[in-house]
Amino acid sequence: MKQDLDPAARQCLAVLIVTLLSLLALPAEAAVERYKTESAYLARLSQLGLQTLTEGFESSAWDVARSPNINDRHAFPQVISQTLLWESAAKDVWGSAYSTKAHGVTTNHNWARSGLWGIYEDHNGEPYPTTIRVTAPVPIFAVGGWFDTNPDGQSVGFLFEGRTTANEPGYVLPGYGAMYPGDNPSFGHEFVGIVDPDGFTSVILTGTLQLNEENVLEGGNIFGADDFTFGIPQGQFDYPGDANHDGMVNLTDLQILGDHWQSSAAGWTEADFTGDNFVNLADLQILGDHWGHGFSADISFDQAVQQAGFIIPEPACFALLSFGLMISTCHRPSEFSQGLIA
Repeated sequence: MKQDLDPAARQCLAVLIVTLLSLLALPAEAAVERYKTESAYLARLSQLGLQTLTEGFESSAWDVARSPNINDRHAFPQVISQTLLWESAAKDVWGSAYSTKAHGVTTNHNWARSGLWGIYEDHNGEPYPTTIRVTAPVPIFAVGGWFDTNPDGQSVGFLFEGRTTANEPGYVLPGYGAMYPGDNPSFGHEFVGIVDPDGFTSVILTGTLQLNEENVLEGGNIFGADDFTFGIPQGQFDYPGDANHDGMVNLTDLQILGDHWQSSAAGWTEADFTGDNFVNLADLQILGDHWGHGFSADISFDQAVQQAGFIIPEPACFALLSFGLMISTCHRPSEFSQGLIA
């Protein structure tokens, strides 16, 4: 026999249905993904439509933090390179009870995988595990690098501070955040990367942290690293003159500009830095104004032109045009040179 619900029961049922519908409408949290090979990691970034930003610690931004040898160390509390902030997070994670000495990030030759420099954390001789935080001004979606531990056979992972949820292979460290272990033991430099489709603005590079039975943090290790690749939103980190988004304004960018000289319907990667869809003198001027960004240029712009075999006309402002001619001469004859001298 059918029996109607009383008004109170109907109201409770309605509230339950609305609650369930609202929960179903919540966006699902995308799973964090870990990669142990750089090729698979880069393929995933491409699939997600992310722009890549590379960091090899060779640029002049890192000149304040060079440590060529143990007797010539220069650590810096924070270094900003290509809008990313790198800093020591040892005391934040491990506490300040060990020491009151200053800690910082620095670079030396021992931790380099390519080039001359790799990053590590200087602790002034104190027993802190390497713990480096990277912070971005806007959400980024991936970080991967090549890590070398001391001693060999250990792994480096990623700690997302303050998170209360994690998916496999990650786990939550109460009071610290979500820990994603690298699980890729280092014998020399080994690659580990993490992709978070929901994005993040800060991540800590550290050992495989765990809490022991006494609720004491352990699992840190000593490591250096090099050759990072970040997955960032398209166009978010554009730097004037950097057509190929490698963080440097150099000959490669000028070659791109030359290849697309006087092109229409051009975009940033074709060297249209003004956004007017054309590649012309205005874009060349921007490239020249920012020449040397992101790498240690030990010669001036004019000297670079002279060393390439070109005489700089007077006044010096014509150096930009002379340097522009360099690409047409040493790369290939093109309308680029014709347009400059017309």
